[in-house]
Amino acid sequence: TFGDSGWFKIATVFMPQATSTAVIKLYGGSGFNVGSFEQAAISELVLRAGNGSPVGITATLWRRSPSSANEVAWVNTSGDTYDIYINIGQYAHWLIAQYDYTGNANVTLYSAPEYSETKPANATNGQTYTLYNSMMKPTAGDVDALSVNGGRLNGALGIGTDNALGGNSIVLGDNDTGLKQNGDGILDTFANSQHTVRVAPGEMQVLGAIRAGNAKRMTMTSSNNSVLNAQFHLWGDGNRPTVIELDDDQGWHLYSQRNTDGSIQFVVNGQVIPDNYGNFDARYLTSGNVYTKGESDNRYVQNIQRGAPVWP
Repeated sequence: TFGDSGWFKIATVFMPQATSTAVIKLYGGSGFNVGSFEQAAISELVLRAGNGSPVGITATLWRRSPSSANEVAWVNTSGDTYDIYINIGQYAHWLIAQYDYTGNANVTLYSAPEYSETKPANATNGQTYTLYNSMMKPTAGDVDALSVNGGRLNGALGIGTDNALGGNSIVLGDNDTGLKQNGDGILDTFANSQHTVRVAPGEMQVLGAIRAGNAKRMTMTSSNNSVLNAQFHLWGDGNRPTVIELDDDQGWHLYSQRNTDGSIQFVVNGQVIPDNYGNFDARYLTSGNVYTKGESDNRYVQNIQRGAPVWP
């Protein structure tokens, strides 16, 4: 085959049912160029008759090189007689063929194979298998692997263990600790099956305590029995450069504010009740150091009528 690539009828075989076997091995491949080692190829065809129910044969092609034959097919011409076709590339010229068959079968090879650009319409497809080797290395897709260059993993992943989280998740070390995608834009963290953190667009929710520090820690917790939600806000604008504010669902409780002149205000939206008035120094008057209105009124003479001078 000098300039042609396509389908070639390389043999006719007689293969009785129940059963018989034939093999055809081709040495050489498509092309003959010095230094193109893949062209010194091997293609192996294995033909095996059925058990008569149904009647037919099975054909497999075993490839070892990119220049080997590509496909195999057959046409049942009559009874147990079949024409064998292979698909191969250009310049598959002066190949060597070896064949063998069981004593009840027969193989007739053609030195000048009949050529067709397309596979015969009434042909039955065989199965091609690739024998991977140092010349024909599989791609990640060929062996259902994940490429080091990236790719798609369909299913849960376990690193060093099986995955018990399921879905679109990754577990690390033990089977119920890791990350799991739990909806559009939602990423959850689990520790020993306990849901600990949820990350969603614009927010992160911690389902337990938040602790900052190593030896001495600052902790923020929720007992989950409050009637309302509460929030700390940090915000500011041109008139109020920095505001730290505590709110709940009904409004603000208090805030500490840095003013434009650098001073600080602390404002409470409600009553401040000291637990110990000793916290206040002499700048603040307590109830024991001031007069009530009644005490003040009693210190002055009242209801005096003006008239003639009065002497003691």
